[in-house]
Amino acid sequence: MLSTKGVILLLLVCTVISPRSAFGKNPICTHGNMLEIVRKCEKFIRLQHPVPMFLCSPNSPCCEAVRKVRNRDMRCVYFLIELDKKVKLYSEHHILRLGDVCAPVSPPPPHHQVMV
Repeated sequence: MLSTKGVILLLLVCTVISPRSAFGKNPICTHGNMLEIVRKCEKFIRLQHPVPMFLCSPNSPCCEAVRKVRNRDMRCVYFLIELDKKVKLYSEHHILRLGDVCAPVSPPPPHHQVMV
């Protein structure tokens, strides 16, 4: 068995090398990202009477805030919401869906007009 110091050291190493970090030099998401998403997406992510997610336009202020998070990683945002103790107000499922709903819209293919 590992000693207490060994377990703590192992946890510390795992935390430092974890690729899904919310902290550090280049965080996936920041407290500011979380606050902006909560403010701009609140009607879509709240537990009580949320607006249906399909009404969230990819061009909305909500999606603009979501796209500021690296790889649209909403697990990181949800983690920060849990740390902020706001978790009882918002739906984990709805927050995680924002990453897909707010995927960048690809431009239509170029239209080549053929003249006869």
